[in-house]
Amino acid sequence: MSRKCIASFVLIASLCVVVASAQETATASSAPAARKGDQSITIIGGGFIPLFVLDNTGTPVATPNMSPGAAFGLQYRYMLGKHFGIGGSIAGSYVTTIGGGTLFLAPIGLSAAWVGGTELLEFEGSTELGMNIMRLYGNGIISPYAKLGIGLSRYINSSWSIGAKMNWWFVPELHIGTYSNLNSFANFLEFSVGATYHF
Repeated sequence: MSRKCIASFVLIASLCVVVASAQETATASSAPAARKGDQSITIIGGGFIPLFVLDNTGTPVATPNMSPGAAFGLQYRYMLGKHFGIGGSIAGSYVTTIGGGTLFLAPIGLSAAWVGGTELLEFEGSTELGMNIMRLYGNGIISPYAKLGIGLSRYINSSWSIGAKMNWWFVPELHIGTYSNLNSFANFLEFSVGATYHF
């Protein structure tokens, strides 16, 4: 097993331990109602699974030749009201290839989210758009990307919550001119756990 896979496993296991221990200390009056001006910072880590790749004609590539990897990120959110927030994120992820290479993705984006829930539990649906830096075998490209996500979190107290999130990534690799036949459109699934500080 590679060092990167071991490190990813340790990160995910550590976050799960934090989540489990936090569940024991939560109280019934932990979650304040969200209001305009509330802010939050979330740190996440988890797995990253290649789903499928479309070529420049929109035809699925028979064998994408990628194995599961890991994802991590830092997210900021500002609430415009009780249920709607905007923000941004800096993230990173990688998957390994059948040839022993590693495809790195480093997106920076702006996001919007709808947030709802109960006193202790909070759920969200989010969308994100931005630019993505990809590198494979020393070659790099910058392309747009899009994410759709859902999440569920539980408040520990008025300042902290822990939870899980799943994101679908749509990652185009766009070329122009004579290289436009190399265009492709990759789809990935990210599942992560994280901790959020509310202020």
